[in-house]
Amino acid sequence: MVLLASRGVSDLADRLRARIRAEGPLRFDAFQEAALYDPGGGYYERPGRVGREGDFVTGASWDPAFGRTMARIARRLREEEKNGEEKIPVNGESGMPRGSRAPTDVVDVGAGEGELLSAADAALRASGIREQFRLIGVERSGVRREQAKQNCPGATWLSSLEEIPSSSLSGLVLCYELFDALPVRSLFFEGEKLLERVVTVAPNEEGGAFAWGLADCADGAELLERFRARGIHLRRNQKLEIRSGAAGLASALASRLSSGLLLVFDYGAPARALYGPVRTEGTLEAFQAHEVTRDVLSSPGSRDITAWVDFSEIGEAFAAAGLEVAPLVSQARFLSAAGLADELARDASLPESPERFVERNRIAKLLAPGGMGELIRVLAASRATALGAALTSWPDRGMSQSNH
Repeated sequence: MVLLASRGVSDLADRLRARIRAEGPLRFDAFQEAALYDPGGGYYERPGRVGREGDFVTGASWDPAFGRTMARIARRLREEEKNGEEKIPVNGESGMPRGSRAPTDVVDVGAGEGELLSAADAALRASGIREQFRLIGVERSGVRREQAKQNCPGATWLSSLEEIPSSSLSGLVLCYELFDALPVRSLFFEGEKLLERVVTVAPNEEGGAFAWGLADCADGAELLERFRARGIHLRRNQKLEIRSGAAGLASALASRLSSGLLLVFDYGAPARALYGPVRTEGTLEAFQAHEVTRDVLSSPGSRDITAWVDFSEIGEAFAAAGLEVAPLVSQARFLSAAGLADELARDASLPESPERFVERNRIAKLLAPGGMGELIRVLAASRATALGAALTSWPDRGMSQSNH
């Protein structure tokens, strides 16, 4: 198995070298697209990349408590609904009979291997209300999608958001580290104009190591004008990243939500902070075996490549689509408002055990300052519900104990 994985990475690197030699230097977003999603060697086309045994963890993969918390939010959304409507079928599903109350949606976009939906499914079954909810997972990678089907067979599994009709979702839509997995363009501001950072092959390196180069940026003047219009002034010799697909994806997500809550969990910042003087080296990073490095070019396919998200861009797209966008908050604050901290309390009627101690420790790390609790930010956007505003304004408001 290790040999096969290594061969896939090696083959991908060889194909990328051949492409560069034939076509010239690659824009970084094209290099990243291949490194992450190439069917024959891309990082996300291999199972087991995410989780404690993989290269990095997410909230959903760290502990089932995250999925249980999302199930509580979905239950609250259902309680808010006054009139059930007929659901639009997704991917060949049968429609609900007219007059019956439609199930509430729980949708995970970029669902990976299904950890979040599996935990939510178990929580809803334990409460005896699973039939009141429709679980949908969207995962681009065929390998990971097949694993997700095994982990959560009760969900509907799709390969693309395009398989979900417009305005067909009512409930909770989640995107955990979805936007930061979109390929980015890497740019360099030399003081007067923007240049494109491109990937080349070092001619004198044994094996043809990948290296950075600079090229003209065809839309550089337009991009600079956009930055200035947003109050962003770049520094000389600043490196930065932009995501060409972020606004379009945000609009596509918003267009599918007829009512409910859309949550984006990710590493990132508002635009002025993201492109400010603190981050003049940009935010490009790679993760491998829980180690972070700035080397994003070596061994494409062997490591996750990511960069911080521009939350202003996403929020603006949501607002343009008619959603009410709440202020950005930390994951710790949002999950606490949604009741996750209550799971840390020990039930005095139950004996303490090493297993329960370990579980509470894992839950605490979802909230811990200095870790994912503070580094992951949450953008909540709503249509026809006040729950997003309530959760992001905690501790003034939030989900009461009765709603857990």
